[in-house]
Amino acid sequence: MTGAVGAGIITSAASSTAAAIAPPERRGRALAFVLGGLTSATALGLPLGTLIGRADWRITLWAVAGIGLMAAVGLPGVTLPAASLSDRLRPLKQGRVLTLLAVTTLAFLGAYTLYTYIGPTLRDATGGNESLLTLVLLAWGVGTLAGNITGGRLVDRHDSARVLTGTLALAALVLVLTPLATRALAPTLVWAAVWGASVGVIVVPQQHRIISLSPAAAPVLLGLNSSALYVGVALGGGLGGLAQEWWGLAPAELGLLAAGVTAVTLIWHLGTARRSAVPATPATAAAHPEKSKA
Repeated sequence: MTGAVGAGIITSAASSTAAAIAPPERRGRALAFVLGGLTSATALGLPLGTLIGRADWRITLWAVAGIGLMAAVGLPGVTLPAASLSDRLRPLKQGRVLTLLAVTTLAFLGAYTLYTYIGPTLRDATGGNESLLTLVLLAWGVGTLAGNITGGRLVDRHDSARVLTGTLALAALVLVLTPLATRALAPTLVWAAVWGASVGVIVVPQQHRIISLSPAAAPVLLGLNSSALYVGVALGGGLGGLAQEWWGLAPAELGLLAAGVTAVTLIWHLGTARRSAVPATPATAAAHPEKSKA
């Protein structure tokens, strides 16, 4: 519980700092850089933690604590404007903020409907071998890192809403293929990398769009977006469990349910993007002279 609270605080604080110190035309890459660090930790930490934990799970926790202390020593001296609780909750009164936060929640609800149960889902491909499962998780993590980097460059060059549209469509397609793609190890590795890449891209345009609503309130808005993300993760795990218990879905069939949720996310995103385009600031307008289109 404490670790989860810390992760949420670190994610929003690091993203806010990156957005504050980066020029607008490089904001996407700055956000992707921060998220790339988080993704790298997941890509390398999850497989390594799994391997270390097979010997003694306590060593994994000590390693996490030690690396956390090393990171704390290297923190930069950047001060962001303080915000009260009322300041943090005030954006929730804005309909456009809520619609964007809903996209984040729905997107990760879809992803974690399946990812929470990735072990049982990949049993046919891995044969229950933990080392092979670790290899697939590594492929997913590397794909997510590649998605973060690619997403940052795309957002700096193209409209964020368009980038998100293509990414959600790709994610839905990959998830539909889950029952077929996870029958053997080789196609599973490709599937995991592509799916991971789509998940990695999603966060970057979402953060960019959230900041565009009110750059001055970026720390508050990014904190809310992180909260929306973790709500989606929690709801996704619950939905996947209920789907298996109530509807008798096999773990691999959760991919179809996840694809359905992702398709709903895409439809919601398209509807909100068409109803209200995010206004460009003078800096962003200079970087993107064309009109925003979904």
